[in-house]
Amino acid sequence: MRRRVPIALPGVWLSLVVALSLFAPILAGHNPLQPVADPLSPPSAGAPLGTDSLGRDLWSRMLFGGRLSLGASVLAVSLTILAGGVAGLAAAMAGGWADRAIVWIANSALAIPGLLLAMLLVAAIGPGFPAVVLAVGVGGAPGFARLARSVFLQVKQGGFIAATAALGADPLWIAIRHVLPNSRPQLVSIMATHYAWALMGTITLTFLGLGGDPSVPEWGAMLNAGRVDLIGAPWAALWPALAISLTVLSVHAIADAIGRSSATARRSELET
Repeated sequence: MRRRVPIALPGVWLSLVVALSLFAPILAGHNPLQPVADPLSPPSAGAPLGTDSLGRDLWSRMLFGGRLSLGASVLAVSLTILAGGVAGLAAAMAGGWADRAIVWIANSALAIPGLLLAMLLVAAIGPGFPAVVLAVGVGGAPGFARLARSVFLQVKQGGFIAATAALGADPLWIAIRHVLPNSRPQLVSIMATHYAWALMGTITLTFLGLGGDPSVPEWGAMLNAGRVDLIGAPWAALWPALAISLTVLSVHAIADAIGRSSATARRSELET
């Protein structure tokens, strides 16, 4: 990645965003919930990114908002990977009617757009970040299960898997000791792509006001609040919009690089 500038730059951006978010209490300088200047003040020495419609420091809110947006999306994609990975592995290893049943359920769920499914779940559970995390995680599970199943099936067809099964190895042991480790390179790329989807899904739901308390700093809620004053004070929406766009693009770029690298390694192994 260091040798490829188009990939190094997204890596630097993501590292910077994560570091700023982790050290938000130290770097913020102001309470993100308390006014520090006049509403919609332009960037100044006291407020480097300006203030929002309530006079709160946008720099502080961006840092704490990054913690919430990135953290919630990590929890959501973890749920997606856990649920979808278990379903995909079970389908690939079981085969037969169990495989067909799991694929049918995943296809039926994919008939509903993931974001719409997430909105329906939030509407059923009630607004709030726990509901957003659960909705985004469950909404992404069917797609991840389909992709993970394809990867697991490719590994399962390898000769070493057949040889291990012929020696009488337990299917669960084969799945954990052989199928999962050999699927890791392809799965990492899929996980990164689904993290970008989870981040966008989380931000979209909070932008729509489904994240609960609107005063809590979060990029989607900040973008929603800033769009009202887009003409008179564009900085209120500009900073969260830039952070969202650059972060999602960076995740996609790194996921694409990981996918290309794993595909190249796979071709080399097959040629060998």
